Amino acid sequence: MIWFIMNATSGTTTEARKSKIIKLIENQKNVKLIFTEYAGHGAEISKRAVAEKVDKVIAVGGDGTVNEIARELIDSETALGIIPIGSGNGLARHLKIPMKVEKAIQLAVSGKTVKIDACFLNEIPFFCTAGVGFDANVANEFAKQKSRGLKTYAKMSLKYFRTYKPQTYLLEYKGHEMSKTAFTITFANAAQYGNNAMISPDSKIDDGLIDLVVLKPFPFGAAPIIGVRLFKGTLPNSRYVETEKGTSFRLKSEEPLLVHFDGEPHQLSVNEVDVTIRQQCLKVVC
Repeated sequence: MIWFIMNATSGTTTEARKSKIIKLIENQKNVKLIFTEYAGHGAEISKRAVAEKVDKVIAVGGDGTVNEIARELIDSETALGIIPIGSGNGLARHLKIPMKVEKAIQLAVSGKTVKIDACFLNEIPFFCTAGVGFDANVANEFAKQKSRGLKTYAKMSLKYFRTYKPQTYLLEYKGHEMSKTAFTITFANAAQYGNNAMISPDSKIDDGLIDLVVLKPFPFGAAPIIGVRLFKGTLPNSRYVETEKGTSFRLKSEEPLLVHFDGEPHQLSVNEVDVTIRQQCLKVVC
C-alpha cells in the first residue's frame, strides 16, 4: 500500500493543476490519498502509516510538507517519496526527482529506495539545510507572504539585503572554538536550498557528514557575483566563503536565535544550537 499525503496549499499550484494531480494519483493502483487539514497533520498521518507498516508515504507538497512527513519516517521501514509542488523543492531536486508531476508520480509508485542521512538542529530534523543569519530572516518574512514562489523570495531578499547587518557567532567543532562574523551560516546535508540555489554543491546526502558553509560579510558590489556563483554551483570558490565538514557543530550567539530548517523559519528561545547527523536513517524513493 502507498499513501499519498497532499498539502493542497503548497507553493504556487493552481486549482486546475491540483485537480489534475489528484486525478493522476487516484488513477494509480493500491494507493490512498489523504489531504492535510492543519499544521502538523502530515506528521500525524505519517506516524500512523509507520504503525500500520505502509510501504511508502508520498509527500505531495513543498519542502515544509516534506520535512513534516519525513521526520516521522526516520528509522522506519516506510519509505518517503516526493511529488514536488512547492516553491523551492530542495530535497526533490537534490534527489533528482522529476519536477513534472506525471513523472514524479510514476517514480514514486515504481521507483527503488535508498537510504539518506538526517540532520538535527537541537533535535529538530532537517534533510536539506538549516542555518542562521540573512537566510533565516528572509525565510521568516517569506513565510508571512500570501504569494509564494521564487519571485516573492527574490523580492524579500532584495528588500532586506541593504538593511541586514551581519551577526557575530561562536562556532565549536572538532575541538576548536572560534568567533565568526557572518552574513549567513548554513549547515548542509544536501547541496541546495531549493530552486537550484547551490549553497553547498559538494554535499552528499548519505556520507554521514554535515557541510558547514560560512558566507562572510561582503560589499554590495559583490552581491551579483555571489548570486551567480550560488546558481552555478561555484559558491565555495568565492573568497567570501569558508567551508568545513564534520559530524557535529555547536553555534552560539548573544541573542535567542532565529533559524531556518528546510526553508521553514523558527524563532528559538535559546541562544545556542547543536547540529548533529544520523547516517542513512531514512528510506527515500529516488
